This record gives sequence, structure tokens and C-alpha cells, in this order.
Amino acid sequence: MKILHLANLYTPVIGGLERSIATSGEAMVRRGHEITVLTLATPAAEDDEEINGVRVLRVPSVAGRLLPGLNADRAKPFHPTAPDPLTTAAIARVLRAERFDLVHSHDWLMYSYLPLHRRFGLPHVHTAHDFSLTCVRKTFSYDGARCAGPGLSRCLTCAAQQYGRPRSLLLTTALHAQRHRGITALTAISSAVADGVRQARLPAGMPVRVISSLVPDGLDALARDTPRPLWLPDGRYLLFVGQLGPHKGIDVLFEAYRRLGATMADPPRLVCLGARRPDTPPEPPGVLIRSDVPHAEVMAAWRGAAAGVVPSLLEGMGQVAVEAMLAGTPLVASASGGLLDVVRDEVDGLLAPPGDAGALHDALLRVLTDHDLAGRLRAAGHRRGLEFTAARVVPQIEEVYRACIATR
Repeated sequence: MKILHLANLYTPVIGGLERSIATSGEAMVRRGHEITVLTLATPAAEDDEEINGVRVLRVPSVAGRLLPGLNADRAKPFHPTAPDPLTTAAIARVLRAERFDLVHSHDWLMYSYLPLHRRFGLPHVHTAHDFSLTCVRKTFSYDGARCAGPGLSRCLTCAAQQYGRPRSLLLTTALHAQRHRGITALTAISSAVADGVRQARLPAGMPVRVISSLVPDGLDALARDTPRPLWLPDGRYLLFVGQLGPHKGIDVLFEAYRRLGATMADPPRLVCLGARRPDTPPEPPGVLIRSDVPHAEVMAAWRGAAAGVVPSLLEGMGQVAVEAMLAGTPLVASASGGLLDVVRDEVDGLLAPPGDAGALHDALLRVLTDHDLAGRLRAAGHRRGLEFTAARVVPQIEEVYRACIATR
């Protein structure tokens, strides 16, 4: 099969969505398929290159070429909730020049393709990696809790907190006007994302199939074979990986860690691997923060951790939890969002209510003091993590592709 992927960003930009697309695309290439990723142009990347067997085409956009001030970070171009004329024209040129079997979109870049769907008639799969078909902020949260559902006035007020009033008005009204006609098959990376997507404006009767996000094969070996990073503290440590923002539960984690300091005579250090944000709270004593860590070192750090913690308030799926489990890390995670699809409480990890520092403290204390429990979670977590690797997930994606092509 010859597949065209559409995504706002791609490597060298690194994030969960970008890593998932790269992992599936490279696995598809190894299985004999031809994969092209069309993404938005960035100043530091080639317009046409091959990365690990995947052809990457970077195309212009109004925000990138005519109104660069619209992008807060030019290295991470932004696509709106409506078609971008330059991007739509570029997609059309690619589709006229080459013959593809199927288009697979992943985010708002889809809106520059939908006007072309009837003209080219290709099967179109869209994967929801977050709540962006329903929510302009992509989090489906409101005032720190799960949103009850989209409503124009409520969404405008909420989105203004992130984008400001003018952009909020444009993005929100455009998203609420979308009917998403032109999608052949719709998938979501978790049950939580699927529930949120079903509240978007979709063609009547369109099903949403859950196919989990995926991680590369061999991460367990990578964790095992990478030497222990020299920057890790001596002795035991807890590990958090992700953006240091309240949406990832970092404030809750810091409070739980303060309580560990009062509970344990010799508490482990807390290592946080991620970028600081304007809303990152002050860290308590004993916390080590480090950013821009190579992935191999992250996996090695997971393997050596006394416990891993994923305290997100609402996670689309939780690739970071899968990576921790594959490394054999006893895991404590929030009982929220896509993490509920990954971690089974008391089986291959411990779950704590999101936002509850006391419950998070108690779960961490159990893992740190009950060595039998920690050993059981290490073994069961590794087995569970294997279910989210490319070897297990890519065949499910191929099944969707074949079904769409067969009904063309």
C-alpha cells in the first residue's frame, strides 16, 4: 500500500503524536508499504527528505509564509481549525503528482485536505490522538475538570485562556462549523479520546474504533542495554517524564513528594525529565529537573527507578506510561483518561484519583516499602507494555487500511 500521512508536525519536532506517526510509518515501511508524511514547513528542515525509509514533504502555510507572527514558535508551525489555502494547494499538487491508495490524517492539518476529498476520492482515515475534534484546547477539560461537552459560549471563554480572545473566536467558531464530511474511517488512541470525539460534529452513524497509540519495538532492550546515565542521583529515586505543568499533575506530584519527606526517614530523590513552563510550580527540596534528555537515557532512567509516576489530570493515552512499564518500572498513575486503557489497578500498576496528592502519596509509599508488590508490578507491567508495541498495533492499522480500500 502507498499511504499519505497528514500531520502538523513531524521529526525533528518530538512529541507523543509525532513519535507515534514515525513509529507506525517506519514499521509500515519494514512491512513493505510506501509511506509519505506531508507536514508543515519549518525553517530548519528540508522540504523533501527521507527519514528512516519514510519520505517527508514539508509544505507552506499562510501562517508560516505570510503571517509568521501567528506561530508562537516558528519551529512548531500551527494549523488552524479551517483550511489553509497554501496548504490545501500544496496537498492537491502532491495528490496530482503521485498515486496514493489512502490518506491518513492525524490532527488539524486534515482541514486543509477535506475540501479535496471529493475531487480525489481517496479513502481517508483520521486518527484522533487527543480531543482536538471537539475541543480547541485539545484537552477536553474545563476549570481543571473534565468538560461536560462542547458549547460555543463556554468554549469561547475557555479557549481565550490559551489563545486570547481574537484567536479563540476564530478557532472555536471554525471548529464548531466543521461537519467532518470526507472521513472514511475514524479511530481514536484510547477509550477516553473516543468518548470525547463522539461529541464532535460527525457524519451520522460514523463509528469510532479504538486503536491504541504505539511505541517502537525493542524499548525494553534499549532500557536494559543503555548504561545508567551519570546525571542520575545516587541511591533510590522516583521518576517523572513529561512537561512540568499542572495538566500533567506536576503540582500534585510535588505535594505528594513533600508528604513523602514527612513520612519516610530517608525518602528517595524525585527526578523530573521535562521542560519547565510558565505555570511550573516551585519544586520542593530533593527534586532534580533535567530537560532535553536523549530517549535512550530516558529509558535507562526508567529501568533504574524505584517507582515511576504519571499523575496527569487527563491523558489521551499515556505513551510515557507504556515506556515505563516496558523498562520494568513499578508504576503509579492517575485513574483518568487513556491511562485507564493502559494501567490495570493492582495488576500491572497502581492507580490514584487524579488531583489527589494524598492518594498519590499513599500509592508511592506502598511501592517504595512493599518490595514484593514492586517486584510483581515490574514483571506484570513489562508484559502489559508489550501489548502497545508496533508489532501488536501496526497489524490493526493495516486492517483498517485494507477495509477502507476494499470499499472505495
